[in-house]
Amino acid sequence: MSQDFHRPIWDRGDAIDADMMRFTIGDDWLMDQRLVEHDLRGSLAHVDGLREAELVSAEDHAAIRAGLEALLASWRRGEWDVEPGDEDVHSAVERRLVAAIGEPGERLHTGRSRNDQVALDMRLWLREALGLVEVELQGLLEVLEARADEQGALPLPGYTHLRRGMPSSVADWLGAHGTALRASLADVLHVAARLRTSPLGSGAGYGVPLPLQRAFVARALGFEAPEEPVTATQVLRGRAELAYLNALESVALDLEKLALDLWLYSTEEFGFVKLPVELTTGSSLMPHKRNPDVVELLRGNARQVRADRDALREVVAGLPSGYHRDFQLVKPPLFRGHDRMIGMLRMTKRVVGGMTLVEEALEAAADDPALQATRKALEAARAGESFRSAYRRVSRGE
Repeated sequence: MSQDFHRPIWDRGDAIDADMMRFTIGDDWLMDQRLVEHDLRGSLAHVDGLREAELVSAEDHAAIRAGLEALLASWRRGEWDVEPGDEDVHSAVERRLVAAIGEPGERLHTGRSRNDQVALDMRLWLREALGLVEVELQGLLEVLEARADEQGALPLPGYTHLRRGMPSSVADWLGAHGTALRASLADVLHVAARLRTSPLGSGAGYGVPLPLQRAFVARALGFEAPEEPVTATQVLRGRAELAYLNALESVALDLEKLALDLWLYSTEEFGFVKLPVELTTGSSLMPHKRNPDVVELLRGNARQVRADRDALREVVAGLPSGYHRDFQLVKPPLFRGHDRMIGMLRMTKRVVGGMTLVEEALEAAADDPALQATRKALEAARAGESFRSAYRRVSRGE
């Protein structure tokens, strides 16, 4: 095999084709850089479980734990990472651990498969991702509420078919977006229900014939219990990740609608909103232009989140039960969708917090007599005239 690659942990001494390794590794080593800390946390809990089950000696347990803690500290200092020649994060950690502490490091993988190991890493990563999205969403909601409190009394025409329909207000406009985002936040938080159990100990999908202390390890990692039956872990691979992107799609739909409003309302034709100058771009040709690239890319990235969801779904669909290498391809769309969403939430917060509501334009639009037509018809109906008669009369301008 080419020297570009470290010997894989599954190596038995047979010939290994370098092109096959490049193809099967792909950019998984790069994706796995996000999982280093989670893999080390899982390994620390696993070795504690091995000691609890008396599957490693006290001396080996101490050496492995010290080695893992040193690797975690050095990784946090930026002294190492998963390399292109590593097959995955698990291989990178084990290789470095064995190099650091010798033969005891080779005992770490006792009772564990890379299949349940990566399933654990992904659940730990998803818990972290959920927390980050929750924080960013709450921050955006706070900004929406603050703007509504500050200038919510300003009038804003209510549109149907993008035509002026009835009087409304800035508070109602921002409040509607806030309500939609709160509903989507509930969808995001609901994903946590899929992360309550620990897959560790399910091995390659059919358990491990050792007295593993699965419940002990699950509690140590913050789970409610081990996942049962052990065969469920591989059947469910990718499903929590898909549920997460489904929830992010809901948030993306909300952000897309808000971005569309900001895009329209900031045009000269509407003139209701001025975007923060520092969040607009200029034209390379037309010196007077300030372009809303940010809100256009919010709109475009919302569509990309939907595409990421679709890409992930296509990985997990159409597979029989058990483990399949296809699951490796869950990571790219999952991480892309997550990164897009965090960027979108942070930028939307800045745009909403920094936008200027143009009172003169809002009040001028609100003075449109047509906006009072429905009120006039309803007042006439309340006074005794049939609504249909009043409707026709007001429509004639009477």
